[in-house]
Amino acid sequence: MNEHDEPVGVASIKEAQEKGLIHRIARVMVEDKAGNVLLQKRVLNSSLFPGRWDNSAAGHVDAGESYHQAAERELSEEIGLKGVKLKEIGYYHHKSSFEDRKLDRFCRVYKVTVSPDQKFDLQPEEVSEVRWFTQDEVKDLITEHPEQITDGVLDVFRRFYP
Repeated sequence: MNEHDEPVGVASIKEAQEKGLIHRIARVMVEDKAGNVLLQKRVLNSSLFPGRWDNSAAGHVDAGESYHQAAERELSEEIGLKGVKLKEIGYYHHKSSFEDRKLDRFCRVYKVTVSPDQKFDLQPEEVSEVRWFTQDEVKDLITEHPEQITDGVLDVFRRFYP
């Protein structure tokens, strides 16, 4: 990607992070009708933000894939949620780092509302658990325990959950 979010080449996730290449991320927030949000906990052996609470689902947009397609794929792969209607709630560019990785990403954020008793089928290689949080509980995590969340949760809450 270039600075206008236009494709200019293809690179692996590892290469993009090592070289600080701009890449795309789709993020999804699952909510219930009361506005509670579902966060997933990343597995402890994850190479990026291990053991931290993350967006309900999130991942890199593959070459030739749209943000929306990536969001649907990640929802299905990570928490087994299929056939739901996604609503785009935002778009942003963010630069950060994690250990020796350079994260330069354009992100589109989607939201979907489900029943609070929705069952989820977790991808054990990536997700250790999911849990419903009130928005205030997530804001407390951000303030009091930022080491327990990913930059994706921080970004999304600061921008779209005032």
